[in-house]
Amino acid sequence: MKEEKGIIADNRNIGGDFFLTKIKAPYIAKNSIPGNFVMIAVSNSNDPLLKRPLGIFNSEPPFIYIYYETVGKGTDLLSKKQKNDAVDLIGPLGNGFPIPPENEKVLLIGGGRGIAPLFYALNRLRSDNLIYTVYGASNRNSLNFTNEIEVLNPGRNYFYTDDGSAFSKGFVTSEIDKIANNTDAGIIFSCGPHAMLKSLSKITSRLGLKNHTSLEARMGCGFGVCHSCVVKDSAGNYKKVCVDGPVFDSEEVDWETLK
Repeated sequence: MKEEKGIIADNRNIGGDFFLTKIKAPYIAKNSIPGNFVMIAVSNSNDPLLKRPLGIFNSEPPFIYIYYETVGKGTDLLSKKQKNDAVDLIGPLGNGFPIPPENEKVLLIGGGRGIAPLFYALNRLRSDNLIYTVYGASNRNSLNFTNEIEVLNPGRNYFYTDDGSAFSKGFVTSEIDKIANNTDAGIIFSCGPHAMLKSLSKITSRLGLKNHTSLEARMGCGFGVCHSCVVKDSAGNYKKVCVDGPVFDSEEVDWETLK
């Protein structure tokens, strides 16, 4: 972890409220792994005071990429950043996805913005592992990067939209039993809305599959000091998403306490 002055290299609207930001941050780019995140200062003033946690979508040293949706003041301010603007960063933060054994088949399951750490994992793992991607969103306008995923992983992808406006109609969890059986995947990486992850956890537990899931949470600091991102685990203890996660074994999460 390190504080670093990042420089905006590109900040592109890719449709609707979704943006892809390219930031020159050599240290973070070199030292990050899939599943890590950064804390970004979205303003040069004290409004808003706190940095925003955002997952790393990809790393091409000296650059990192951040994929996000403008859902509040912080992300709206970030979307207005221009090329060559400076931003204060802290990262890489959190623990990432584990490195699977060589030749292990990996199933990536993402919902909406949850594709971010999984796209990074796809880039990093595809040379040593057979990867299958299951990715869905509410509609066509929210389902980004399908072309890029097809280029990286041709013929081994399952895409869904809730409303059927693109690809197959349904949820990413709709056909997991069949997909897991057809692919014979030994390990799962997942990220998405908590409701999706809760449903997925029940399925993977029933199937006896190891599911490493990345959680989102509100954060104040990003490195374990403020205790604002705690979640309850299945043993009744509290874990900090920022340092104990964001990637957890799905069996360890008390899904009933998450909203």
